[in-house]
Amino acid sequence: MSPLASCPSCGASLSFRPGTMVAVCSYCKALAARRDRDPELIGKVADLVETGSPLGLGATGRYTGRSFTLAGRVQLKHPLGGIWDEWYLALDDGRWGWLAEAQGRFYLTFTQTPHGVLPTPADLQVGGLADLGPDGLWTVGEVSEASFHSAEGEIPWAVEPGASYRYADLSGRNGAFATLDYGEDPPLFFLGREIALAELGIQGGTRKPPKVGTQSLNCPKCGGALALRAPDQTLRVGCPSCGSLLAAEGGKLAFLKSLKQPHQDVVIPLGAEGTLRGESVICIGQLRRSCHVEGTDYPWNEYLLLDSHHGFQWLVQSDGHWSLAVAVAPGEVPQVRDGQKNLWTQGHNWRRFQDVEAVVEGVWGEFYWTVEQGERVEVAEFVAPPRSLTRERQAHKGGGGEVNWSLSTYLEPREVWAAFRLEGVPPEPTGIASFQPNPHKAALAKSALWLVGALGLLLLLVMVESITHRNTELFHRQLNLYDLARIQADAPGAARQGIPARRPPAPVGSTAPAPAEAQEPVFFSDPIEIRDAHRNLAVTLSAPVNNSWVGLEGALVSETTGVAELFLVESSWYHGVDGGESWSEGDQAQTVFLSAVPAGSYVLRLAPQWDGKVPPVRVIDVRLRQGVMRWLYPGLALLAILVVPLLMVFRMAAFESRRWQESMYAPNVGASGSDD
Repeated sequence: MSPLASCPSCGASLSFRPGTMVAVCSYCKALAARRDRDPELIGKVADLVETGSPLGLGATGRYTGRSFTLAGRVQLKHPLGGIWDEWYLALDDGRWGWLAEAQGRFYLTFTQTPHGVLPTPADLQVGGLADLGPDGLWTVGEVSEASFHSAEGEIPWAVEPGASYRYADLSGRNGAFATLDYGEDPPLFFLGREIALAELGIQGGTRKPPKVGTQSLNCPKCGGALALRAPDQTLRVGCPSCGSLLAAEGGKLAFLKSLKQPHQDVVIPLGAEGTLRGESVICIGQLRRSCHVEGTDYPWNEYLLLDSHHGFQWLVQSDGHWSLAVAVAPGEVPQVRDGQKNLWTQGHNWRRFQDVEAVVEGVWGEFYWTVEQGERVEVAEFVAPPRSLTRERQAHKGGGGEVNWSLSTYLEPREVWAAFRLEGVPPEPTGIASFQPNPHKAALAKSALWLVGALGLLLLLVMVESITHRNTELFHRQLNLYDLARIQADAPGAARQGIPARRPPAPVGSTAPAPAEAQEPVFFSDPIEIRDAHRNLAVTLSAPVNNSWVGLEGALVSETTGVAELFLVESSWYHGVDGGESWSEGDQAQTVFLSAVPAGSYVLRLAPQWDGKVPPVRVIDVRLRQGVMRWLYPGLALLAILVVPLLMVFRMAAFESRRWQESMYAPNVGASGSDD
């Protein structure tokens, strides 16, 4: 059959290239099916809906080194009312490609031979996984039914006016995309990915220029002026004047119903233009939604923003908290099981915060889907401050449904005010938002440099002190307490064995008894030379006491000035069993520290003490050292350095505790969080 044929309705030329099954006459809109001889008229198509597509018939481009031509287009209607385009690429190697266009995104797929039996629609759960065997696991983004609306050019499948078919859209990682087409038996499998038009290098084509800018219309109910800023994509309009819900199609408005709208407490007016995160945006719609939890309604406002690329973003306001939400492909998020509390994706651990049913209460402005007052969706929120991942599942009328994921980023109110040049000062937020960044964690992060510097300086000082405080032993003696006690009992005041006869005079102000009247065992050392006047001193007493104690009243007496450094050191250790529990307290070795003293000759005066007449031990060990490192001071310095960070950690934990008190999945909260 020749690639050229005549329209069975008006006789105009039709083109049937290899693979074309149906062609649309560009003159009379007749739909002609390819037959062995002459084309067969199977009906006429409706007028195409202007969708603002940048593509047109006859445009050319290249994909993976192969040239192609846009040979045809089919417009399909979604059960929720939207229209999307499917363009057909005729490649120079004889293959056909399907380029689906919806809400400014493009998905290029090719027919594949499945490696096994494909699942039926009943086998698929929206948001769940579809196991295609060797073709892998896919996330089910939508299971629904599409109906044929219109077409142009050449179509590589047998379309019928008014026909409908079941389909399932599947999503994978890194933009992978697949469709199961149940319009044929067995179903068809299309595999590809989301693609940018720039990758296809499309040129030429006979397309109508999209409607750009604002289209001024009047409400058919109240006559109020309405400005549509995305007329090619708008399906529903909420009149801000009379509260009517209007249908928008083909540049015309039709009254649907009157709405009982709630109080309009929105902040950003319709038509407000601004620059948010470097992107020029304009507010085209306002939604009031709420959820009902434990007898209480929690409302919030959502602002639909149209960006410079004709794409959509959502600005959400709740209790003075703000966030910016963008769509995420379902395949980029792992499957979520019922009750699953943690989700690892995009390099973060997301904690499940709540599951609610969101209800639309108020509608103002224009929207790209057939929004209804009372519309309900199941919402599951996972948070990793300052972001949240939100899953919305919605059932379609007549069966099927879809799942949508969005990524929200917390915004400071002053950023919103600056973006839209709003007057006044933004009100302070109420409470803590589910994914609000922890301000105390940010403060701790800012002080990290100071903390590292302070710890480094402390470490340097400790190293210097360790070098300069070289432990030097000035005196070491084991004293026999039995001998000292016997001398006291037998010959008090007389010369004692082991006690030097030479004693220094009592220092001025000292309470030490005169040598001739001594009634206690006292030991005096030989002269001790102290040459370094800048290092501290330490006296250590060690004794093998057991359920007893022994102490020393001591003095380091200068032989030159008679000035004494007094000290008291004790060795004690007690233990036993109380109520079946063993206990112990005390220390058999204890050290006391003395300040540095002037250089010179000194004598140690040591007076042992104990309970009773008989010493609890025979021998005690006494040491005098100089330049002993005191770890108490570095420890106190470290504690002082850590006071502020520890306080911040405590405040972080308190903030997280208050955050998760509002959650349905409250964990054991510590000073944790994922804000970065």
